[in-house]
Amino acid sequence: MAAQHWLPLESNPEVLNGFAAKLRASPSHAFHDVFGLEAELLAMVPQPAIAVLLLFPPDQMREAKAEQLERLRAEAYAPEPGLFFMRQYVGNACGTIAAVHALLNNKNLVTAGSELGAFLEANAQLTPEERGANLARAEFVSAATAESAQGGQTAAPRVGEDVEHHFVVFVQHGGNVYELDGTKPFPIKHGPVLGGDLLATAAEVIKREFFAHAPDGQFNVMALAPA
Repeated sequence: MAAQHWLPLESNPEVLNGFAAKLRASPSHAFHDVFGLEAELLAMVPQPAIAVLLLFPPDQMREAKAEQLERLRAEAYAPEPGLFFMRQYVGNACGTIAAVHALLNNKNLVTAGSELGAFLEANAQLTPEERGANLARAEFVSAATAESAQGGQTAAPRVGEDVEHHFVVFVQHGGNVYELDGTKPFPIKHGPVLGGDLLATAAEVIKREFFAHAPDGQFNVMALAPA
């Protein structure tokens, strides 16, 4: 596939909510800032959260992530069926893909008759690679991304300009929390959602799997939760 780049989405609830609205996602839920991973700060987020987005410095995580993938391959790891996961084939589209992953794994937010609903239906039985290729060709997603990226609080970089941070999203499926990162070959299972609380469980995963490997890194966390 030819090199393709989109404008990156800013790690900002207002931007992501605008993006979701352009995809005609249900307004029942919205993206919210998570101001810290301590219990009292998590309690400020409307409950229950149904997806958790993390922005992190990938260069500081490269070695740890490579070791993780090697271990999972050695275990012949396979995710549970029904989880919607797609590969990323568009540069700087990690925020877009994280938001779309969050919506498509919470199908009640996908509006019937919308282009996003048609995309979900057309891609439900395809491979992650086929889904990623189709997303790269989805003009309604690229247009929503471009419009939303221009509306952020900071000046949007030029198309194709490298960005220093990367988005992943954590979702619940089959009682487990999964990390979805389109640059990886498969979803990463982090174990059961404890007490039915995805946000608290994802917070522990983030502290263990990300903060511990990049203690001086810049991170940002958002949750998709009731509006």
